[in-house]
Amino acid sequence: MTMAFDPVLTMLPSAFFALLFGIAATHKLMAWRLFQQQVADYRVLPRFWNTPAAVAIPALEVLLALGWLAAATRPYAAGLSAVLLAAYAAAMDWNLAHGRDTIDCGCGGADGSQVIRSALVVRNLVLCVIATGLGLSTAFVPETGRMPGWIDWLTVFAGALVLQGLYVTTNQILANLPPQRVLD
Repeated sequence: MTMAFDPVLTMLPSAFFALLFGIAATHKLMAWRLFQQQVADYRVLPRFWNTPAAVAIPALEVLLALGWLAAATRPYAAGLSAVLLAAYAAAMDWNLAHGRDTIDCGCGGADGSQVIRSALVVRNLVLCVIATGLGLSTAFVPETGRMPGWIDWLTVFAGALVLQGLYVTTNQILANLPPQRVLD
């Protein structure tokens, strides 16, 4: 007996990741000059790479958002998403280790100022693990041959909105906390 996933079990988290990266790219593109400064503030790249990185990151996020939507590209989008999320976590962790805990994470655009903290590193690593697991499962475990019906699409749409709402709520709670050193 071979194992197979119901298509909704891959469509729902894929829709969430598509929303996540689509919204993230939109925030960065709508306030690109601010994002360019946020990239520079991390101090993980040589100065001459800051502007190209500020262009490449939202472009990559747009491609990832689109990649999550198609079953054929989902494993690749998942793998690249995991790498990008791990890179975000590493950049935050490096800055925290160097006592730079008051820089804006770059997560929320112009309206979503949020300083980096350990919880954001953990958040990105959790998302990285989920993306990796989903990428592996979609690459190696087939979906059932069942075609999704209207109720499946409604479930995916509503579920992705709920997951995105939980993500935004969690981020807002974290944004309202004082910087990490005040908490210690």
